[in-house]
Amino acid sequence: MQMYRGLPIITNKIATEEQRGIPHHLLGTIGLEEPAWDVHAFRTEANKIIHEIRSRGKLPIVVGGTHFYTDGLLFENHLVEDVVDGTLPRDAEDHDVAFPILNGSTDDMFVKLKEVDPVMADRWHPNDRRKIRRSLEIYLTTGKRASDIYAEQKQRKADPPPTSGISWRSLLLWVYSEPTVLEERLYARISKMVDNGLLDETQQMHDYLQGRLRNGETIDRTKGIWQSIGFKEMEPYLTLVNEDAGSEWLPKLRIAGLETMKIRTRRYAKEQLRWIKHKTIPRLKEAGALDHLFVLDSTDVSQWEEAVAEPAVRLARQFLRGEELPSPTETSETAAEVLSLMIDASKKDQSAPCHKTCEICQSTHLTEQLWEGHLRSNRHRRMVQRKKRRAPAVLRGEETAEDAERRVAAADSPSASRPTAETFHMR
Repeated sequence: MQMYRGLPIITNKIATEEQRGIPHHLLGTIGLEEPAWDVHAFRTEANKIIHEIRSRGKLPIVVGGTHFYTDGLLFENHLVEDVVDGTLPRDAEDHDVAFPILNGSTDDMFVKLKEVDPVMADRWHPNDRRKIRRSLEIYLTTGKRASDIYAEQKQRKADPPPTSGISWRSLLLWVYSEPTVLEERLYARISKMVDNGLLDETQQMHDYLQGRLRNGETIDRTKGIWQSIGFKEMEPYLTLVNEDAGSEWLPKLRIAGLETMKIRTRRYAKEQLRWIKHKTIPRLKEAGALDHLFVLDSTDVSQWEEAVAEPAVRLARQFLRGEELPSPTETSETAAEVLSLMIDASKKDQSAPCHKTCEICQSTHLTEQLWEGHLRSNRHRRMVQRKKRRAPAVLRGEETAEDAERRVAAADSPSASRPTAETFHMR
């Protein structure tokens, strides 16, 4: 989000004075009128800059941010798109014209994907539009099934080419904070953003957006800066400000927007941790580079120099000199605890893939672990009990089939007495 122009407060862009004369790249370089970048565009531009910095004998430092993009720089061929790079056009609008189904309903795309690539269809949840569309797009534009591409990738990993002896060339410093402390900081940051002009900033962006829409422009709100946490959450408030600045609902919408920002920011922080656990750490293990990931404990800000800055400088110096690095689990108690938990969690079997739908709850689950968890969930148990209460007594085992037939026959008999008001009440 920091690569786009606009929303410097929401995206927390580093101010010029904070850069201390050190060149910072790709900050605010994408115009709002330009197409949104994807991970491929980022990787291409970032690698150009990294090589240029290295050619001058300087040290490139990548600061995240979005782990999906960072992993795109660190690891080769971990995305399906990498394999078809150069053969798969990336202009989504051209694809929508050439293949109208990509602009259709998720259900229609899922049916088509099951027809052309059932293996990939079994991987995705029926409501996961983005993944379903991407898998179908790969097939339609290349004629090759994404599942076959995955199989080729897996085979290459099983039979890697001879290595050239080049060691892992990146040092990873994870600035970690204990979750409850981090949550408080995230909330405090939102309050600081308001003090620094968040409402004025979002109002300007809202006016800019409305102006482009009035000019008949089509803007994809699912990509780029428009997805930043803070803008879309404040839109109901901003819309009402323009329509009725004196509305009594404005304070309530303002509070609701800020509370939603807090919730989604907290959720995003948790997603970042899950990504490290389930994506980055397994990839580092596969690359034999787990010993290059170091946790720096920033929970206590008063200990920043001792716990974060000084160890980071020391590790960077050792790494650049080619010296032996310490074990990541020995740098601090927090590092040992966090890394051990993360690595152990990543080692656990994530459960065999499946594609099971609970007919009672109408929910789909893609691994045996998730399926078993659903069957044990309170929601599933409540739905089962509710269905039992609604089911005929014969299905509940409270009467035999013969008893049920006699009861129905008696009810259909002309001599059967009509139910009284009391009977209806009892029912």
